[in-house]
Order: sequence, then C-alpha cells, then structure tokens
Amino acid sequence: MSNTKLLLFVMGVLFLTNGLCRAVDLRQDGKKKTIIPDRTSEAIAIDGDLNEDVWAHPPLSEQFMTYMPVYGEKLSQDTKVWLAYDNKNLYFAFRCYDTEPNKIKTSICQRDKMFLDDWVGVELDALGNKQSCYEFYVNPNGIQGDILNSAVTGVDKAPDFVWESAAKLTGDGYKVEIRIPLDSIRFKSGKEVKMGILFLRNISRLGTGGIWPRTEPGQTEFNFMATVIYKDLKYSLKLEVLPNFTFNSNFERESPQNWDSINFKNLGASVKYGVTSAITAEATVNPDFSQVESDAFQIEVNRRYPVFYSEKRPFFMEGVDVFDFGVINGGMMLAAIHTRRILDPGWAGKLSGSSGRTSFTFLAADDKAPGQVWGDDLNPDEGKTALWGIVRAKYNIGSDNSLGVLYSSRYFAGEKNNVVGSDIQYRFFKNARLNLSYLHSRTGGVDGGRLKQGNGFNAMLQYLIPKLYAWAAYERYDEDFAMYSAFLNRTDIGRGLFYIGPNFYTKIKGMTWLRRIQPYLQYSRLHDLGTGMDDTYYWLGMDMHFTRRGFIKIEYRNEKEAWQGQLFNQEYVYLLGDAQLFKWLFVKFDYSYGDRIYYHPEEPALGRGQQAGFGFTLQPHVKLNVDIELVHNDLSRKSGDQKYYSVDILNIRTTYQFNRYFFIRGAVRYDSYQERVLTDFLASFTLIPGTVLHLGYGSLYERQEWLDNRWVPGTGSLLNTKNGLFFKISYLWQIK
Repeated sequence: MSNTKLLLFVMGVLFLTNGLCRAVDLRQDGKKKTIIPDRTSEAIAIDGDLNEDVWAHPPLSEQFMTYMPVYGEKLSQDTKVWLAYDNKNLYFAFRCYDTEPNKIKTSICQRDKMFLDDWVGVELDALGNKQSCYEFYVNPNGIQGDILNSAVTGVDKAPDFVWESAAKLTGDGYKVEIRIPLDSIRFKSGKEVKMGILFLRNISRLGTGGIWPRTEPGQTEFNFMATVIYKDLKYSLKLEVLPNFTFNSNFERESPQNWDSINFKNLGASVKYGVTSAITAEATVNPDFSQVESDAFQIEVNRRYPVFYSEKRPFFMEGVDVFDFGVINGGMMLAAIHTRRILDPGWAGKLSGSSGRTSFTFLAADDKAPGQVWGDDLNPDEGKTALWGIVRAKYNIGSDNSLGVLYSSRYFAGEKNNVVGSDIQYRFFKNARLNLSYLHSRTGGVDGGRLKQGNGFNAMLQYLIPKLYAWAAYERYDEDFAMYSAFLNRTDIGRGLFYIGPNFYTKIKGMTWLRRIQPYLQYSRLHDLGTGMDDTYYWLGMDMHFTRRGFIKIEYRNEKEAWQGQLFNQEYVYLLGDAQLFKWLFVKFDYSYGDRIYYHPEEPALGRGQQAGFGFTLQPHVKLNVDIELVHNDLSRKSGDQKYYSVDILNIRTTYQFNRYFFIRGAVRYDSYQERVLTDFLASFTLIPGTVLHLGYGSLYERQEWLDNRWVPGTGSLLNTKNGLFFKISYLWQIK
C-alpha cells in the first residue's frame, strides 16, 4: 500500500472513530452534565426502526433513576437514548428494554390522551433560562403528548406543538424516534446554543417513573437538567397563515310541531410571524374559538364559588407560560390572567418571546360578548365591544428564580379596570423557595360610581426534602380590589395557611406494593375584613402510594365557615384514590360524608350529606377507549327527613381512533338536577395542530311540557329541545 493510500485509510478510520465517539459526547464537571451531540447530514426517517447510521453510534449510557413514587432507586428496566441534529431539526431516539414486553401498556388515541400508557419523554429548556420548557412524550404506538412547563405554576397540557414521532413494539421492549423542527420551538440562535434537557420513562404496570439526570424533591427540574450544546443553529424567519371556516346550524323547538333554525358562518384567519428565533408576533381577525369538545357536566348546585374551566383555545396558547403569575396554592385567585374572560374576540394581537434574560408577552383584543343581544331584554350597550390589554414580563435572576411585572386592563362602555403588579420567585436555599406577589387595581365608571382602588397580596414559603414537605402561605385582597382578567373567588379577606407532611418510604417484607406513606396536617384561618368573622379549617390526613399507579388519600376535615352572618361547624371525612388495575382498566373514585352548608341566600342551614364520584377508563382494544364518570351529591336537613337536593351526573365518552390522525367519538351526558341529557357525536381529522377537519352533531333533551302555548320546564317527559350541526376546516400554511 502506498504512503498516500495508507494516510487516507488512517484518516478515514480516525474520522469514523471520531464520529462514533462524538455521537453523544457526555462531559461531567462535578454534578454538571454536558452533552455534545453530533450534527448529521444523513436523512433520518421517523419510522421507529432506528435503522440510520447515527443510531448505531454509542448511546447515552446513563442509568435512569426513579422519581415516582419514590426518588433515587435504579429504574428496573434499561433505557438507551441517542441525540442528533441537523440544520432544521433536533432528533432523539429511545430503546426501551422490558423483561415482560407483553405487559407494556399502549394505545392508539388522541394527542395528550396517552399518559396512562408506557411512554418516554424529553423535557427541553430551549431558551436555557430555567423558567420554562417544552415537554414531548411518545407512547409505544407513536402517539404524542406535549406540555408547556413553567417554573412559576407548573405544567399545562393545553398547548399543541408541531413535531414528529414514531414508535414500534419489539420482542424485548419498544423503540421511539422523535423529530422536533427548530421552527416549532423558541431558542437563542447562534454559533453555540445551550439548552437544558431531561429524559423520562414511565412504566405503567409498575406505576414507576424514571428520569435522567437524577432529580430530587425540593427544587424544580430546571435545576437538575443536563446541558446540551448545539453548534450553529440558525432560525429561518417564517410566516404561518391559518385560515379557518366554521359553520353552525342550530335548531330549537318552538312548539311540539315547529322548529326554529339559525345558521352561523365564520371565515377568519390567524397570522404568526417569527421575528427572531425567540420572538413571535401573532394577529387574528374574526377568529374561530369554537371548542371541539364541550365541557363535561359538573356539580354546580349549592356551590359557593364558580367552577373553573381551563383555557382550550389555540390562539392564547403561545407564550401562555409567561402569563403565569405568582399566587398561592389553593388561594382565592386561581389565575391572574384567565384568558377565557375574553369571551368572543373579533380581533386579537400578540407579541411574545424572550430577549436575553427577559421573557415577555403583549396581548390586545376586543371582546364582542358584552355588547351582544340579550334576547327578550334590551342590552343598553348593544353593539359595543370591550377592549383588553395585557402586558407580562419576567426577568431571570439566576437558577429558577425570576422577577416579574404585570399590567392588565379592560375598557367597556365607560367602565375601566386597570391592574399593575409584580411578583418574585426566589430560592433562598436548595430546598426552600419564596413566592411573593403584589397587585394594585383601579376600577371606575361602574354605574357612574366613584373610582375604586384596592390591593392584593400573596406570599408562600415552601420547604421540600425527600422526607418532609412543608409550606406556609398568606393572601389578602381589599374590598375594592378588582381584576377583570383574573379568576378570583373572593375579596375583602385575609387568610393564612400552613401544611406539614413527613414522607415515609416503605420497604416492608411481603408488602412491596406499598411504596410511600405521607401523613399530613393542613390548617387555614380566613378573616373577613367586612364582617369581622373568621373561617378556620383543620385537615388531618394520609396519602398512600402503591404500585400500578395506585394512590389513596384519607382525610378528616373540621371546618368552621361563616355564611350570611352565621358561623357553621362542619365535620366530614374525605376519600380519594385511583389505580391502573389492569392494562385495560384504570379506575378512580372520591367520596365524602358529613356536614355541609346549604348555601341558601336567605335560609342557610347546616345539613348532612354525601358526595360520591366513580370513574373508569376502559380499553378493550388498542384503538377503543371508553370513559365513564358517575357523580352523586345529596344534602338533607340534619334533623328530620327534608332533603335539600339530590343530584346525579353521568358522563360517558366512547372514542375509536382509526390512526393517529382520525377518530370518531360519541358522548352522552346526563344531569338529574337540571333534568337534561346532552349527546355529542364528532368525527375529527388532525394532520398536524392547525390543519384539521371536524364534523359534529349534538342534541339536548330537557324535561318540559307544552301547556297554554308555552313550555313549562320540569314537568312531562324528556323531550328533544335543541339540535346542532357543527363543521370546521382549517389549514396551517407555513412559509419559510
């Protein structure tokens, strides 16, 4: 062999060897882990086969450790992970070994409906700021689940991102491939791009979750992430146009023989422009915010506070993590920015993203709902719209700490509400974190009255180690405090809360199914600033965690609550639990029995009653899913046989998923208190989030009778009173 050929041969061997070693280069400096994946020019087919050369390179050979239901044990099944990237995408591959592959739990279902299955996941802090991350999950059939996680308020399953996945079952486990387009995430482009990363695996039958790098309780996962370094990631500015068309035809029975029909047509469009790799601008005109699935029936009788329904509309999902504002767990304010308050926008615009250490969102919208026709009554502001403006910014002050500001405003028919506020999340020690927030509101023009001003304050200190979880919190809202963008149950109060719960990790011979026990005490005292009366409660309970995702809560509650000038003393027991009993059956239940207040505005009383809920998810076939929920609630006078009310709610939903794109679903919902039955049928095709085709039909049955040329509710038999036909088509057009 000539010297030239020998030199070329040696160089080729060194090049191939270097490529193999650099495929997943893991470096460790103390506890800090850094991954340097190899850039590939190879075309990677997302098919779950892992046939490409890049997946033949050495994987990330690290041991997954458990984080659920206990921390720090070796995951019983081996998991291998590979990383790669090119100019347009990030790639991940998993090889999940299983010693009992026939027990792997999987399904073909809708996006985000696969979390009861086995799955693997990637948590990606694409901006590297330890404030939020994308979470991508895939089950053994390639079905996706995605989450947006915030260091302030936690996970949100509502957002849907455009990415690709595939998976295949094997004789010894399953394989997964993931492709994440750079156009689908926000990141800081440059010659060297650093992102935080975690890998997860769930084994359903064991109720066990594994993770790498290892995490511990007391901190958010952002502080445990490894750093992955990508070279020369560039973002191609892109324009997304999402036109949509919807048609609704509603039929309402005017008399036993006659029906009235109303048709609605809506043609709208949304536009998104990538200003930079980390900033996007969006606008929408005449948007379609129709929900494909109606909110399930819930118990709404005898409630002091309204039912909270989460946001489901796509336009508001971009930058939703930045909207998260520091409020306390279980507080009177569930969310400072609850975008469902914007009921019927005619137009909306938004600028959101990140620059340096600052994340921000600007939102403006008009709302046609307050000016809509009221039916038989006259709306004095008919035809007018409400104008909304919301500004939110957060500045990273190191680790998962942040300092934020918030502005919220709403103007309608001379009435105005303006709120400014600030919040801080700061970790004093590794296991102790303090959340503080302050809000100031100014409301004027209400019925020509005076300008009202008020303050809101939240504080929460949390301490969490493997053997103990404790927190203390305080909230206060002035009588004249108002925030129209918030979901706020009550003002004119001050309240303190305290919780302590030690953890006991069990290793009892013959009881390996019992993994963790946590007894706890929670105390709260609420002072009504107007009446001077106090509400207090003591909750004494125990949480038990088992294998098969098993969980049981047993709780005794003693609550003294003031209502309509009276103080009522309530004592009752509360039970809650769920478990994956078989691969095809998941069950859940809750039950409470004892004293409860009858919240009558004029004749309140203390009654005795029970609330029982039972539900199960049945999967007789990998493509068929049946969800059944039954809720019963009753309340009677403590002395005597008088029953204040009795309610039964039944929700049944059956879904057949032909493939990851197309499903049909039928639902029946029954409410005995309002004596109504709702039926829904939906056929849905989703190519990617945004490109969809939906066709639905629904009917409402109510108990009413035709007497004296009018409908009398609550008498007669169940009668079909309303029908509706729904059609929607939209297409996500991406221009790069």
